[in-house]
Amino acid sequence: MSKATITVEGLVTKDPEMRQAAGKNVVSVDLAHTPRKKEGNEWVDAGETIWFQASFWDREAQPIMDSVRKGTLVTVTGQPELNLYQKQDGTPGVSVRIKFGTLGIIPRAASNAQQNAPQGQQGWAQAFPVQTAAPDAWAADHNAELPF
Repeated sequence: MSKATITVEGLVTKDPEMRQAAGKNVVSVDLAHTPRKKEGNEWVDAGETIWFQASFWDREAQPIMDSVRKGTLVTVTGQPELNLYQKQDGTPGVSVRIKFGTLGIIPRAASNAQQNAPQGQQGWAQAFPVQTAAPDAWAADHNAELPF
């Protein structure tokens, strides 16, 4: 059986919400993506905004609640499901639900105010330290002497 997978980069449109379902924590993250293109020296909208809702269960729920806020730039990958609904003005609307997803936070370049901030007050730069790869335990040491 095959499954469709989608990856979306967008801005979180409101703070994530946690609820309980089947005795487990579930966090919902709403995000929007608007295609953009560069015209001259500025970026302009190049299409309609697409709305997405992603759900994260159990172990993923609390870390997302702790680190994602309205305005956070994220990448979400998961299985898409079309959601048809009626807008407040009575017209039909459509959004995409993303199930069984993964979420990554995309760091933004620091503004001048953050670059000049005293140490310890630099926002995301302090909250998410850079991780380096651990040495590979299975890697061969090609400079070692042969045992025979």
